[in-house]
Amino acid sequence: MRPTRGALSLALLLGSVNAGCVNFRPPPTPLAASAAGDAPTPVWTTRAGRRLAGRVVVQDNILYAGGMDRKVYAVDLASGEVRWSARLSGMIVGGVILSGDTVFIATSRPEGRVQALGSAKGNRIWRTSADPVAAPLALIGGLLVAETQRGEVLGLDPRSGKVRWRRRVGTARGPATDVGDGALLVSTTDSLFRLSLSDGKVTHRTASPGTVVGSWLHLGESLIAGTADSQVVSIRPTDLRRNWTLAVDAPILGAPAALGDTLFLATRIGSVYRVDLNAEPEARRVASLEWPVTAPLTIAGGQFLLGGADGTIRALRSDGSEIWRIRIWRPVELGPIPLADGLLAIGGNGDLHRYRR
Repeated sequence: MRPTRGALSLALLLGSVNAGCVNFRPPPTPLAASAAGDAPTPVWTTRAGRRLAGRVVVQDNILYAGGMDRKVYAVDLASGEVRWSARLSGMIVGGVILSGDTVFIATSRPEGRVQALGSAKGNRIWRTSADPVAAPLALIGGLLVAETQRGEVLGLDPRSGKVRWRRRVGTARGPATDVGDGALLVSTTDSLFRLSLSDGKVTHRTASPGTVVGSWLHLGESLIAGTADSQVVSIRPTDLRRNWTLAVDAPILGAPAALGDTLFLATRIGSVYRVDLNAEPEARRVASLEWPVTAPLTIAGGQFLLGGADGTIRALRSDGSEIWRIRIWRPVELGPIPLADGLLAIGGNGDLHRYRR
């Protein structure tokens, strides 16, 4: 039996309501003073697009960031004013890189491109076509490095966008890492590759200890990262041999952070671990927060800042005890940015919040 016109209209109406409900995110609920603790003081709140993602950069009191709306934004941190925005032809991958007066960005579908914009006005300097890019860009030793969804690594001239070399290694999720001595590290889903900066030649290859989604931390003579299969690993950058591997209770999606000779990391389910590197490495859990951690761990003024899926940013001491919390639009996927007089918090609805300490 065919549906009546009225039934069709009702179905369309319900479908549109349901679609709206799926995309609707209620505004953050204010925190009680007793829950906020010694929280920083709000200065201003503004909005840039629908949602910022990937790496953001602050230089000369200007924030540069890429949005899910395919736009690059420059925001004045003194006033919260958006100085300029530039729309790109594809989805921005991995945020932005800033070098001097140039902003570098990569896009995926529908058009894979690597681009350079002027930081003053957002004007295009050059644009190079590529396969859809899969991971954040990296700028290493005067070379701009892009990793594509088809498993190629491209080495580009940052002044012109010309491709100097390309090498097929496999799909990577995290950015390439500078390992010194004219070489870079690429982490694919199953292997680690050490490539020469000059020509992209593979000098070393070894099995991956796990899928590395975030960045590698260069600490002393080691590179340290968390993996999606619940491990934290340390390798030697010279030959990629493993120093040690420690198991934790859940995937690590962000880069570890260091305070002196002590390593801190957070797992997806909200556990915070401490690893003392002076002795035999051992992952010791110092906090169980019981809420999903969705942003990289940030260290500022000896405090550990963690953002969660609930839109709350919490500041912890090194022993895991809480100092303060603030609430913004959920989810918090980008770590707070320490500033000279406070911090900038980035919410999940394109919202920016400046606080003063």
